Amino acid sequence: MASPTPSSNRLTGAQVTTAVTTTIGMSLTLLLIGLLLVMGFLGYHWEQELRQEARVQVFFQRDVDSNALEQARETLRTDPGVESVEYIDAQTASRELEAQLGESFVDFLGYVPLSDVMDLRMLPSASTTEELAIAVKRMESIPGVSDVVWQEALLEQIESTIQRLVGPLAGLAAIFLLAAIALMNNTIRLTVFARRFLIKTMQLVGAHPQAIRAPFLRQGFYYGIVSGAVAFAAINGILTLVHFQNTSILDPFSPVVLIALFGILLTLGVLFGLCSTTIAVNRFLKKRLDTLH
Repeated sequence: MASPTPSSNRLTGAQVTTAVTTTIGMSLTLLLIGLLLVMGFLGYHWEQELRQEARVQVFFQRDVDSNALEQARETLRTDPGVESVEYIDAQTASRELEAQLGESFVDFLGYVPLSDVMDLRMLPSASTTEELAIAVKRMESIPGVSDVVWQEALLEQIESTIQRLVGPLAGLAAIFLLAAIALMNNTIRLTVFARRFLIKTMQLVGAHPQAIRAPFLRQGFYYGIVSGAVAFAAINGILTLVHFQNTSILDPFSPVVLIALFGILLTLGVLFGLCSTTIAVNRFLKKRLDTLH
């Protein structure tokens, strides 16, 4: 005689309802977790962009010879903390300034009072106050460099703001994450609870605990896969709607990032589904029959 199983080839109306409600509950939970990941990623991306706005400007000596100037420019261009450079020679800068002032001060002075300058965009990893202070000292020691200017006050303000926001936001995210995990665990537990008598019946007829858990674990796995896919589709839809209001909001979300987010949601859905199912089934396996009512 075949032992009873927690599923059959033909689902009843109650089983369909349970499957739908469980999938919706898990999808909402994964949606919340996914939105937290999206906001965290956007916050990190915006922080990196803000740091890179703190540019470094290197002014060269006016009387430096061309060979020393070229060597200094190459040293700056290949500096490990530099992402990109923009070189502005003194003649070009003078012409632009004369165009803004509407008069030729070079003819009046008899020489070009400006010096060649290189505008440096630093790597995000080198855009902290500590790293930039080290980089500035390194640049000031280059022959042919007269002065190095960087926006220390702006960078300190950015870091101070980030430090004030990180703690409260991390705490809030942790609370939401714990609430989401609890909601998902409760959803799975209620699904197993509705079939607690079937679990006990299988146990009483001699079914091995692993054999009892296996169908439920498969069910939890499928719930996790479907819920992760639904949550990702919802997040993608939300990002698309936001994109219509702000065309630059999706710039950080490259195909690689979206694929990674999809993989994370699927993995979390499967892990939560399997872990919550295992805990719920084991709980009822340990209970006596008279305590299941």
